[in-house]
Amino acid sequence: MNTYQKIFEKTLQEAAKKAEDTLPKHKIKEFLDSTATDFIHETIPKIADDIVLSLKESSKEKLKLNREYADEFVSRNIERWKNGFDALETLLIVCSEVGEEFNNIYRERAVQEQNVQFDIIVRLHARACHVSSEILWLLKGGFADAAHARWRALHEVVVTAMFLLNHGNELSIRYCEHEAIESYKAIIQYNKYKSRLNIEGFSEEELIECKAVHDEVISKYGQDFKNSYGWAADTLNNKRPNFFHLEEAVQLDHLRPYYKWASQNIHANIHGIKNKLGLADSKEEVLLAGPSNSGMTDPADLTASSLKQISVGLLTIYSNIDSLITQYVIKELGADIGELFLKIQNQKQPH
Repeated sequence: MNTYQKIFEKTLQEAAKKAEDTLPKHKIKEFLDSTATDFIHETIPKIADDIVLSLKESSKEKLKLNREYADEFVSRNIERWKNGFDALETLLIVCSEVGEEFNNIYRERAVQEQNVQFDIIVRLHARACHVSSEILWLLKGGFADAAHARWRALHEVVVTAMFLLNHGNELSIRYCEHEAIESYKAIIQYNKYKSRLNIEGFSEEELIECKAVHDEVISKYGQDFKNSYGWAADTLNNKRPNFFHLEEAVQLDHLRPYYKWASQNIHANIHGIKNKLGLADSKEEVLLAGPSNSGMTDPADLTASSLKQISVGLLTIYSNIDSLITQYVIKELGADIGELFLKIQNQKQPH
């Protein structure tokens, strides 16, 4: 990284020697400053352009080698964790299929009954399956910390779904109508930075229209509704509820330590950059900048637990013998996934 710095220093040294022979002392500094400025503004861009061109010309071979290495790593990683990955993927497939079938069977009935709760929970369940698929993909790719961070999103989906399931259709309607609050906030923020983002932004007409809907729902539900979790304010008897209050209400606040831990993989705090799941098997300090075959157990176990919970919850909306059996099947499929991953984790790896 010092190659061009040395060239720069040599250039200045040669310029200084030349200046001493030809210029008066009070002009030397001015001459050297000018030489440095010319180097920075003229030579550096030329050097950078040459490097970029060289990188582009050699990129095909470098990309080929990098992708071959990545494919080989993924194969080895999947081989190590195969039994765990298979179990988690089986649970995911079953939960996805259950959600699709449940929606197909009961959608018409829900529409006739104006069951908004059904629609919202089905959508949240689909999102949970989607996020779980992302987590599985990240685990297979060797990114345990990223998978853990995505579990944080899955946990938020599950907590919200369970909270809505525990209350009537009215709360789901409030949850839907709260979109007017979030949309108005988003438009205001969008327009605030439109010039710096070099975007067109929303028109005055659109802003007025969005504000009208925003004001209408506040008039309907009260001033507390305009807060981030305002849709849950009345139910929780809390003027400014937050996500933690939802966790407590559905008795999932015991997962708060894992939630905070997952947050460290999102935020730029010191603990997050010094402690990595991907370094769980490392015997020495390493700066992890790519995939690792370590640390899969916690995110996999948490994902299985969360996916299992929302899938079972979905099936309680319209319950019969079939759904009761399916709930039991899902619970059994997800029961030992954490232990399976832990067993693999504890197996001694060949050098």
